[in-house]
Amino acid sequence: MSEHFRVLGLDHVNVTAPEELESEVVEWYQSCLGLTRIRKPDGTRPKGAWFELGAQELHVSVDAHNPHQVAHLGLLVDDFESVVARLRDSGCHLEQASSIPGRRRCYTRDPAGNRIEIAFIEEPSAHILSEEQG
Repeated sequence: MSEHFRVLGLDHVNVTAPEELESEVVEWYQSCLGLTRIRKPDGTRPKGAWFELGAQELHVSVDAHNPHQVAHLGLLVDDFESVVARLRDSGCHLEQASSIPGRRRCYTRDPAGNRIEIAFIEEPSAHILSEEQG
């Protein structure tokens, strides 16, 4: 028997930080990216933090493992220059991203080394593949 369902959307992303950097990472998401911290529900681990991320959430979990070099989350912003200026003013290192037509983007890292892509879409483009395209 085949069940039909569809994915409704992205609920949250999770980044990790070692215990000694937990407060610094939480502060970074608040001060550098301006995210609003929200209360974690009962039943979740006591360490870490949750943030509003539009209709989704960003979760910070305490974990001793280092993040992967290219794994990242992508944040869509409405003013690329302002975000880049704020990150630079906060002393964040910015990494160049390869060129994608219709997008301005760069990478940065939080204090635990999690990679974050900052993107601004200049021209919406057709990015959904048809069934024939695979």
